[in-house]
This record gives sequence, structure tokens and C-alpha cells, in this order.
Amino acid sequence: MLKAANPRYLALAVLVLALAYAGFLWLRGGSGEPALSPEAVQGLFLKKGCTNCHDIRNPLVGPPFEAIARRYQDDPAAEQKLFESVRRGSQGKWYDPRSTTTYGIRRVMPAQDRKKISDAELRAMVRWILKREWRLTEGR
Repeated sequence: MLKAANPRYLALAVLVLALAYAGFLWLRGGSGEPALSPEAVQGLFLKKGCTNCHDIRNPLVGPPFEAIARRYQDDPAAEQKLFESVRRGSQGKWYDPRSTTTYGIRRVMPAQDRKKISDAELRAMVRWILKREWRLTEGR
């Protein structure tokens, strides 16, 4: 015959499982959301309207993703800076009065709220730019 489980052991088992799951999420990046493939992230740029102002290599209203990746390539805080620039909006970061590029003109990056782009989507998109993951999806 089965005995009832000792409540202390049951509580300990639940605690161990919860800690193991929290550790798993932390190792995955902490979001608890599934990782997106580079192709899926690239699709977000079109879906969220980013490609209206940005291209991979060509300047449009805003700087190309390649130029953004180059500018921040040696900055350990690049991911957070770009995340905040998109979330809060920015102006003048790419302004250079000597520039002949389209984005050399003073332009405004409007703030993108969580209703339009979730934090997880935005982080994936910023990583896609910084890791130059468009190279993985070009030519397919």
C-alpha cells in the first residue's frame, strides 16, 4: 500500500524543480520565450515596419544595419544602447554635417512601444543586427 508523501520532501522536490527550471531559463537568456531563428528575426523587420527606414547595406531614412553593426562592434554595452534607442527613440546620433548620406540629415527615430514590438522581439532584432546575422539569410 502507498503511504502519503512527506510534506517536507514534497516541498523540497518542488523547490529543486523550480530552481532547476529557473537555471535553465537563465542559461537560455532568461526570457522564457523560444529563441527565434535568424530568418524569423529578419521577417520581424518587415512585419514591424523597420524596413521602411532601414536596409541592410543602403542608407534610407535611417542608417543601414551594416553601418550600425560597424559603429557598435567594439562596444560591450551595444545591445543595451540599441535596445534603449529603439524603445525610447533617438535623434542626432547619426548626424554629421559633412555627410552626404541620406541619414546624415537630422532624422528622428520614433520610440517603439511594447504594444508594437515586445522586449523579446526587440532584443532578438538588436542581436541580429549586431551579430550581422543577415549574412546567414542572404541568398536563400
